[in-house]
Order: sequence, then structure tokens, then C-alpha cells
Amino acid sequence: MTAESAVRGRGRPREFEVDDVVDSLVDVFWSQGYEATSMSDIVEATGLNKSSLYNSFGSKEQLFQAAVTRYVETRQSMLQGVLRHGEGGIDDIMTFLEFVEQEVAGVFGSRGCLAVNTTTELGNRDESVVAMSAGYRSEIRTSFRAALDRAATAGEINVDSVAHYAEILLAFLMSLSVMARGGASSDEIKGQLAAIRALIESWRIDR
Repeated sequence: MTAESAVRGRGRPREFEVDDVVDSLVDVFWSQGYEATSMSDIVEATGLNKSSLYNSFGSKEQLFQAAVTRYVETRQSMLQGVLRHGEGGIDDIMTFLEFVEQEVAGVFGSRGCLAVNTTTELGNRDESVVAMSAGYRSEIRTSFRAALDRAATAGEINVDSVAHYAEILLAFLMSLSVMARGGASSDEIKGQLAAIRALIESWRIDR
């Protein structure tokens, strides 16, 4: 059940915008993680009292699930737009990496990725996190494969290598998030991006 359907399902008049509340939840959990975020932090971030939060969304765990779901949906939209529905192959992957570089260099860059952060923080302790993590990786893998399939069709790369390349790109994106969250310097991040770009260029058949 989504946060909005939970609110409507209780038959209460909505006195706040659910999307705004969930965005605030994303912000606080992304900054602090699940365990370090208290209900007081959530109250301050959303501007709602505990009673409103519990009645409309449920427990802290349900609040967290709403935040992670919103984050993952937003990320999936970006992945699909650039990688799945692009018109290029290798060039689309390079464009995606430009977006990643801009994101990491931005104000939220040091936060890493909320989905990856959640996986490393809660690990196998929560079945819903395991399922979320698996689904998130699958989405990224499939999106990379879509661009790589276009590259193979265009003769840019070897078709037999598509699956392997998708796994390499997935592993890179996951590890870059961990590095960013762990306080890697701007030079380190740029070095990682330069390395993956050079590797991708080496995949081109005409090189």
C-alpha cells in the first residue's frame, strides 16, 4: 500500500501533500540512514506531529519504506529515460555517466545512493530490503543491457559481451555510490569515472 492510498483509505481529509511529506522523508533518511533517524528527526523534517505520521503512514519502518520506494522509482525513471529509451548505444551510456558525475559533484553527492546505503546498512536483516535491493540491481542491469544491446546491434561492441559488460557497469555504479558515501574525494571520483569511460571506449570493436 502506498502512502497516499493509506491516507485515503482511512477516510481522513488530507491536510498535507503526501508527495511533499515523502520527499521530506527521502531527504532525512538519505542523509542519516534508517537507524540514526529518530521520530523527532522525522517530525522536524516533515512538519507533522507523530500522531499524523503514524495515522497516515504507519510505523517508522513504513515511513522508511515509503521513502525508499519514492527514491527507487525516481532513479528508475532516470535509468529508463537515458539508457532504455535512448537512440544510441555506447554514447547513451556515456551520457548517463555525465549525469552521474554531475550528481556526485552536486550538493547531495556525498550521500551516495539511498538504495545502496540501505542495503549496506540493513543487509540481510530485513527481507523487504533484500527484495528492494535485488529489484534495484535488476533494474539497473536491464537498463544497461538495453543500451548495450543497441550498441551491439549497431556493431559498436561484440554481442557476446553484452551480459558481461552490463555486470561490470552495475558493479561500477554500486561501488561508486559506496565510495561517495564513504567520503571519497572529488579527485578519486573523477579518477573512477575516467577509468570506466576508458574501459567502455576499449569495448568498441573499431578500436
